Amino acid sequence: MIDLYTVPTANGQKVQILLEETGLDYTPHLVDLTAGVHRQAPFLKMNPFGRVPAIVDRGAGDLAVGETLAILMYLAEKGERFLPKDTRGRSEVLQWLSAISANIGPLFRGIFMFTSVVPGKIEPAIGYFRGEAEKAFVMLDRALTDRTWLVGDEYTIADISAYPVAVTSGKNLPQGLTPYPNIARWAERIGARPAVQRGMKLFT
Repeated sequence: MIDLYTVPTANGQKVQILLEETGLDYTPHLVDLTAGVHRQAPFLKMNPFGRVPAIVDRGAGDLAVGETLAILMYLAEKGERFLPKDTRGRSEVLQWLSAISANIGPLFRGIFMFTSVVPGKIEPAIGYFRGEAEKAFVMLDRALTDRTWLVGDEYTIADISAYPVAVTSGKNLPQGLTPYPNIARWAERIGARPAVQRGMKLFT
């Protein structure tokens, strides 16, 4: 049994989807960020940075795993699905996971911070992060040209990681996915999967 500590943000949705896709037994727990639960000692034992999501694998000796990318890798390997075994495929998936985690996701965090957290809307900062996010989506849209999935012919954790960024974080762009037809087509295909639908509905 896996305990999942999550919130319905793009990062939380990635792990929620993967747990549904793998069929691993799990119990979801909604983390009350407004109460600062993620900054308290019990949560910090799972992730010292206080970031959601986090998991505890009870069947593996209460092994705690924090950070979304690490959780996706752990669950894919545990479930033996959605991560290619060949060197090339695995390398491409890892590159996409890294790009989404380090290059694309933080841009939307910047948008959120300067529109919803930092006092007073600093329009130059908002414009910068939105512009960079739009450039990132242009790149993602180009990568999906004539492709069913991000890596070869296989649905992987690269797709699972990118999907909530596209459909949840992407709502923060003025035109959403309208300028990115390849992303929209790919997202529609993923969104039709029952496991994805279950994962996206958790706590919403």
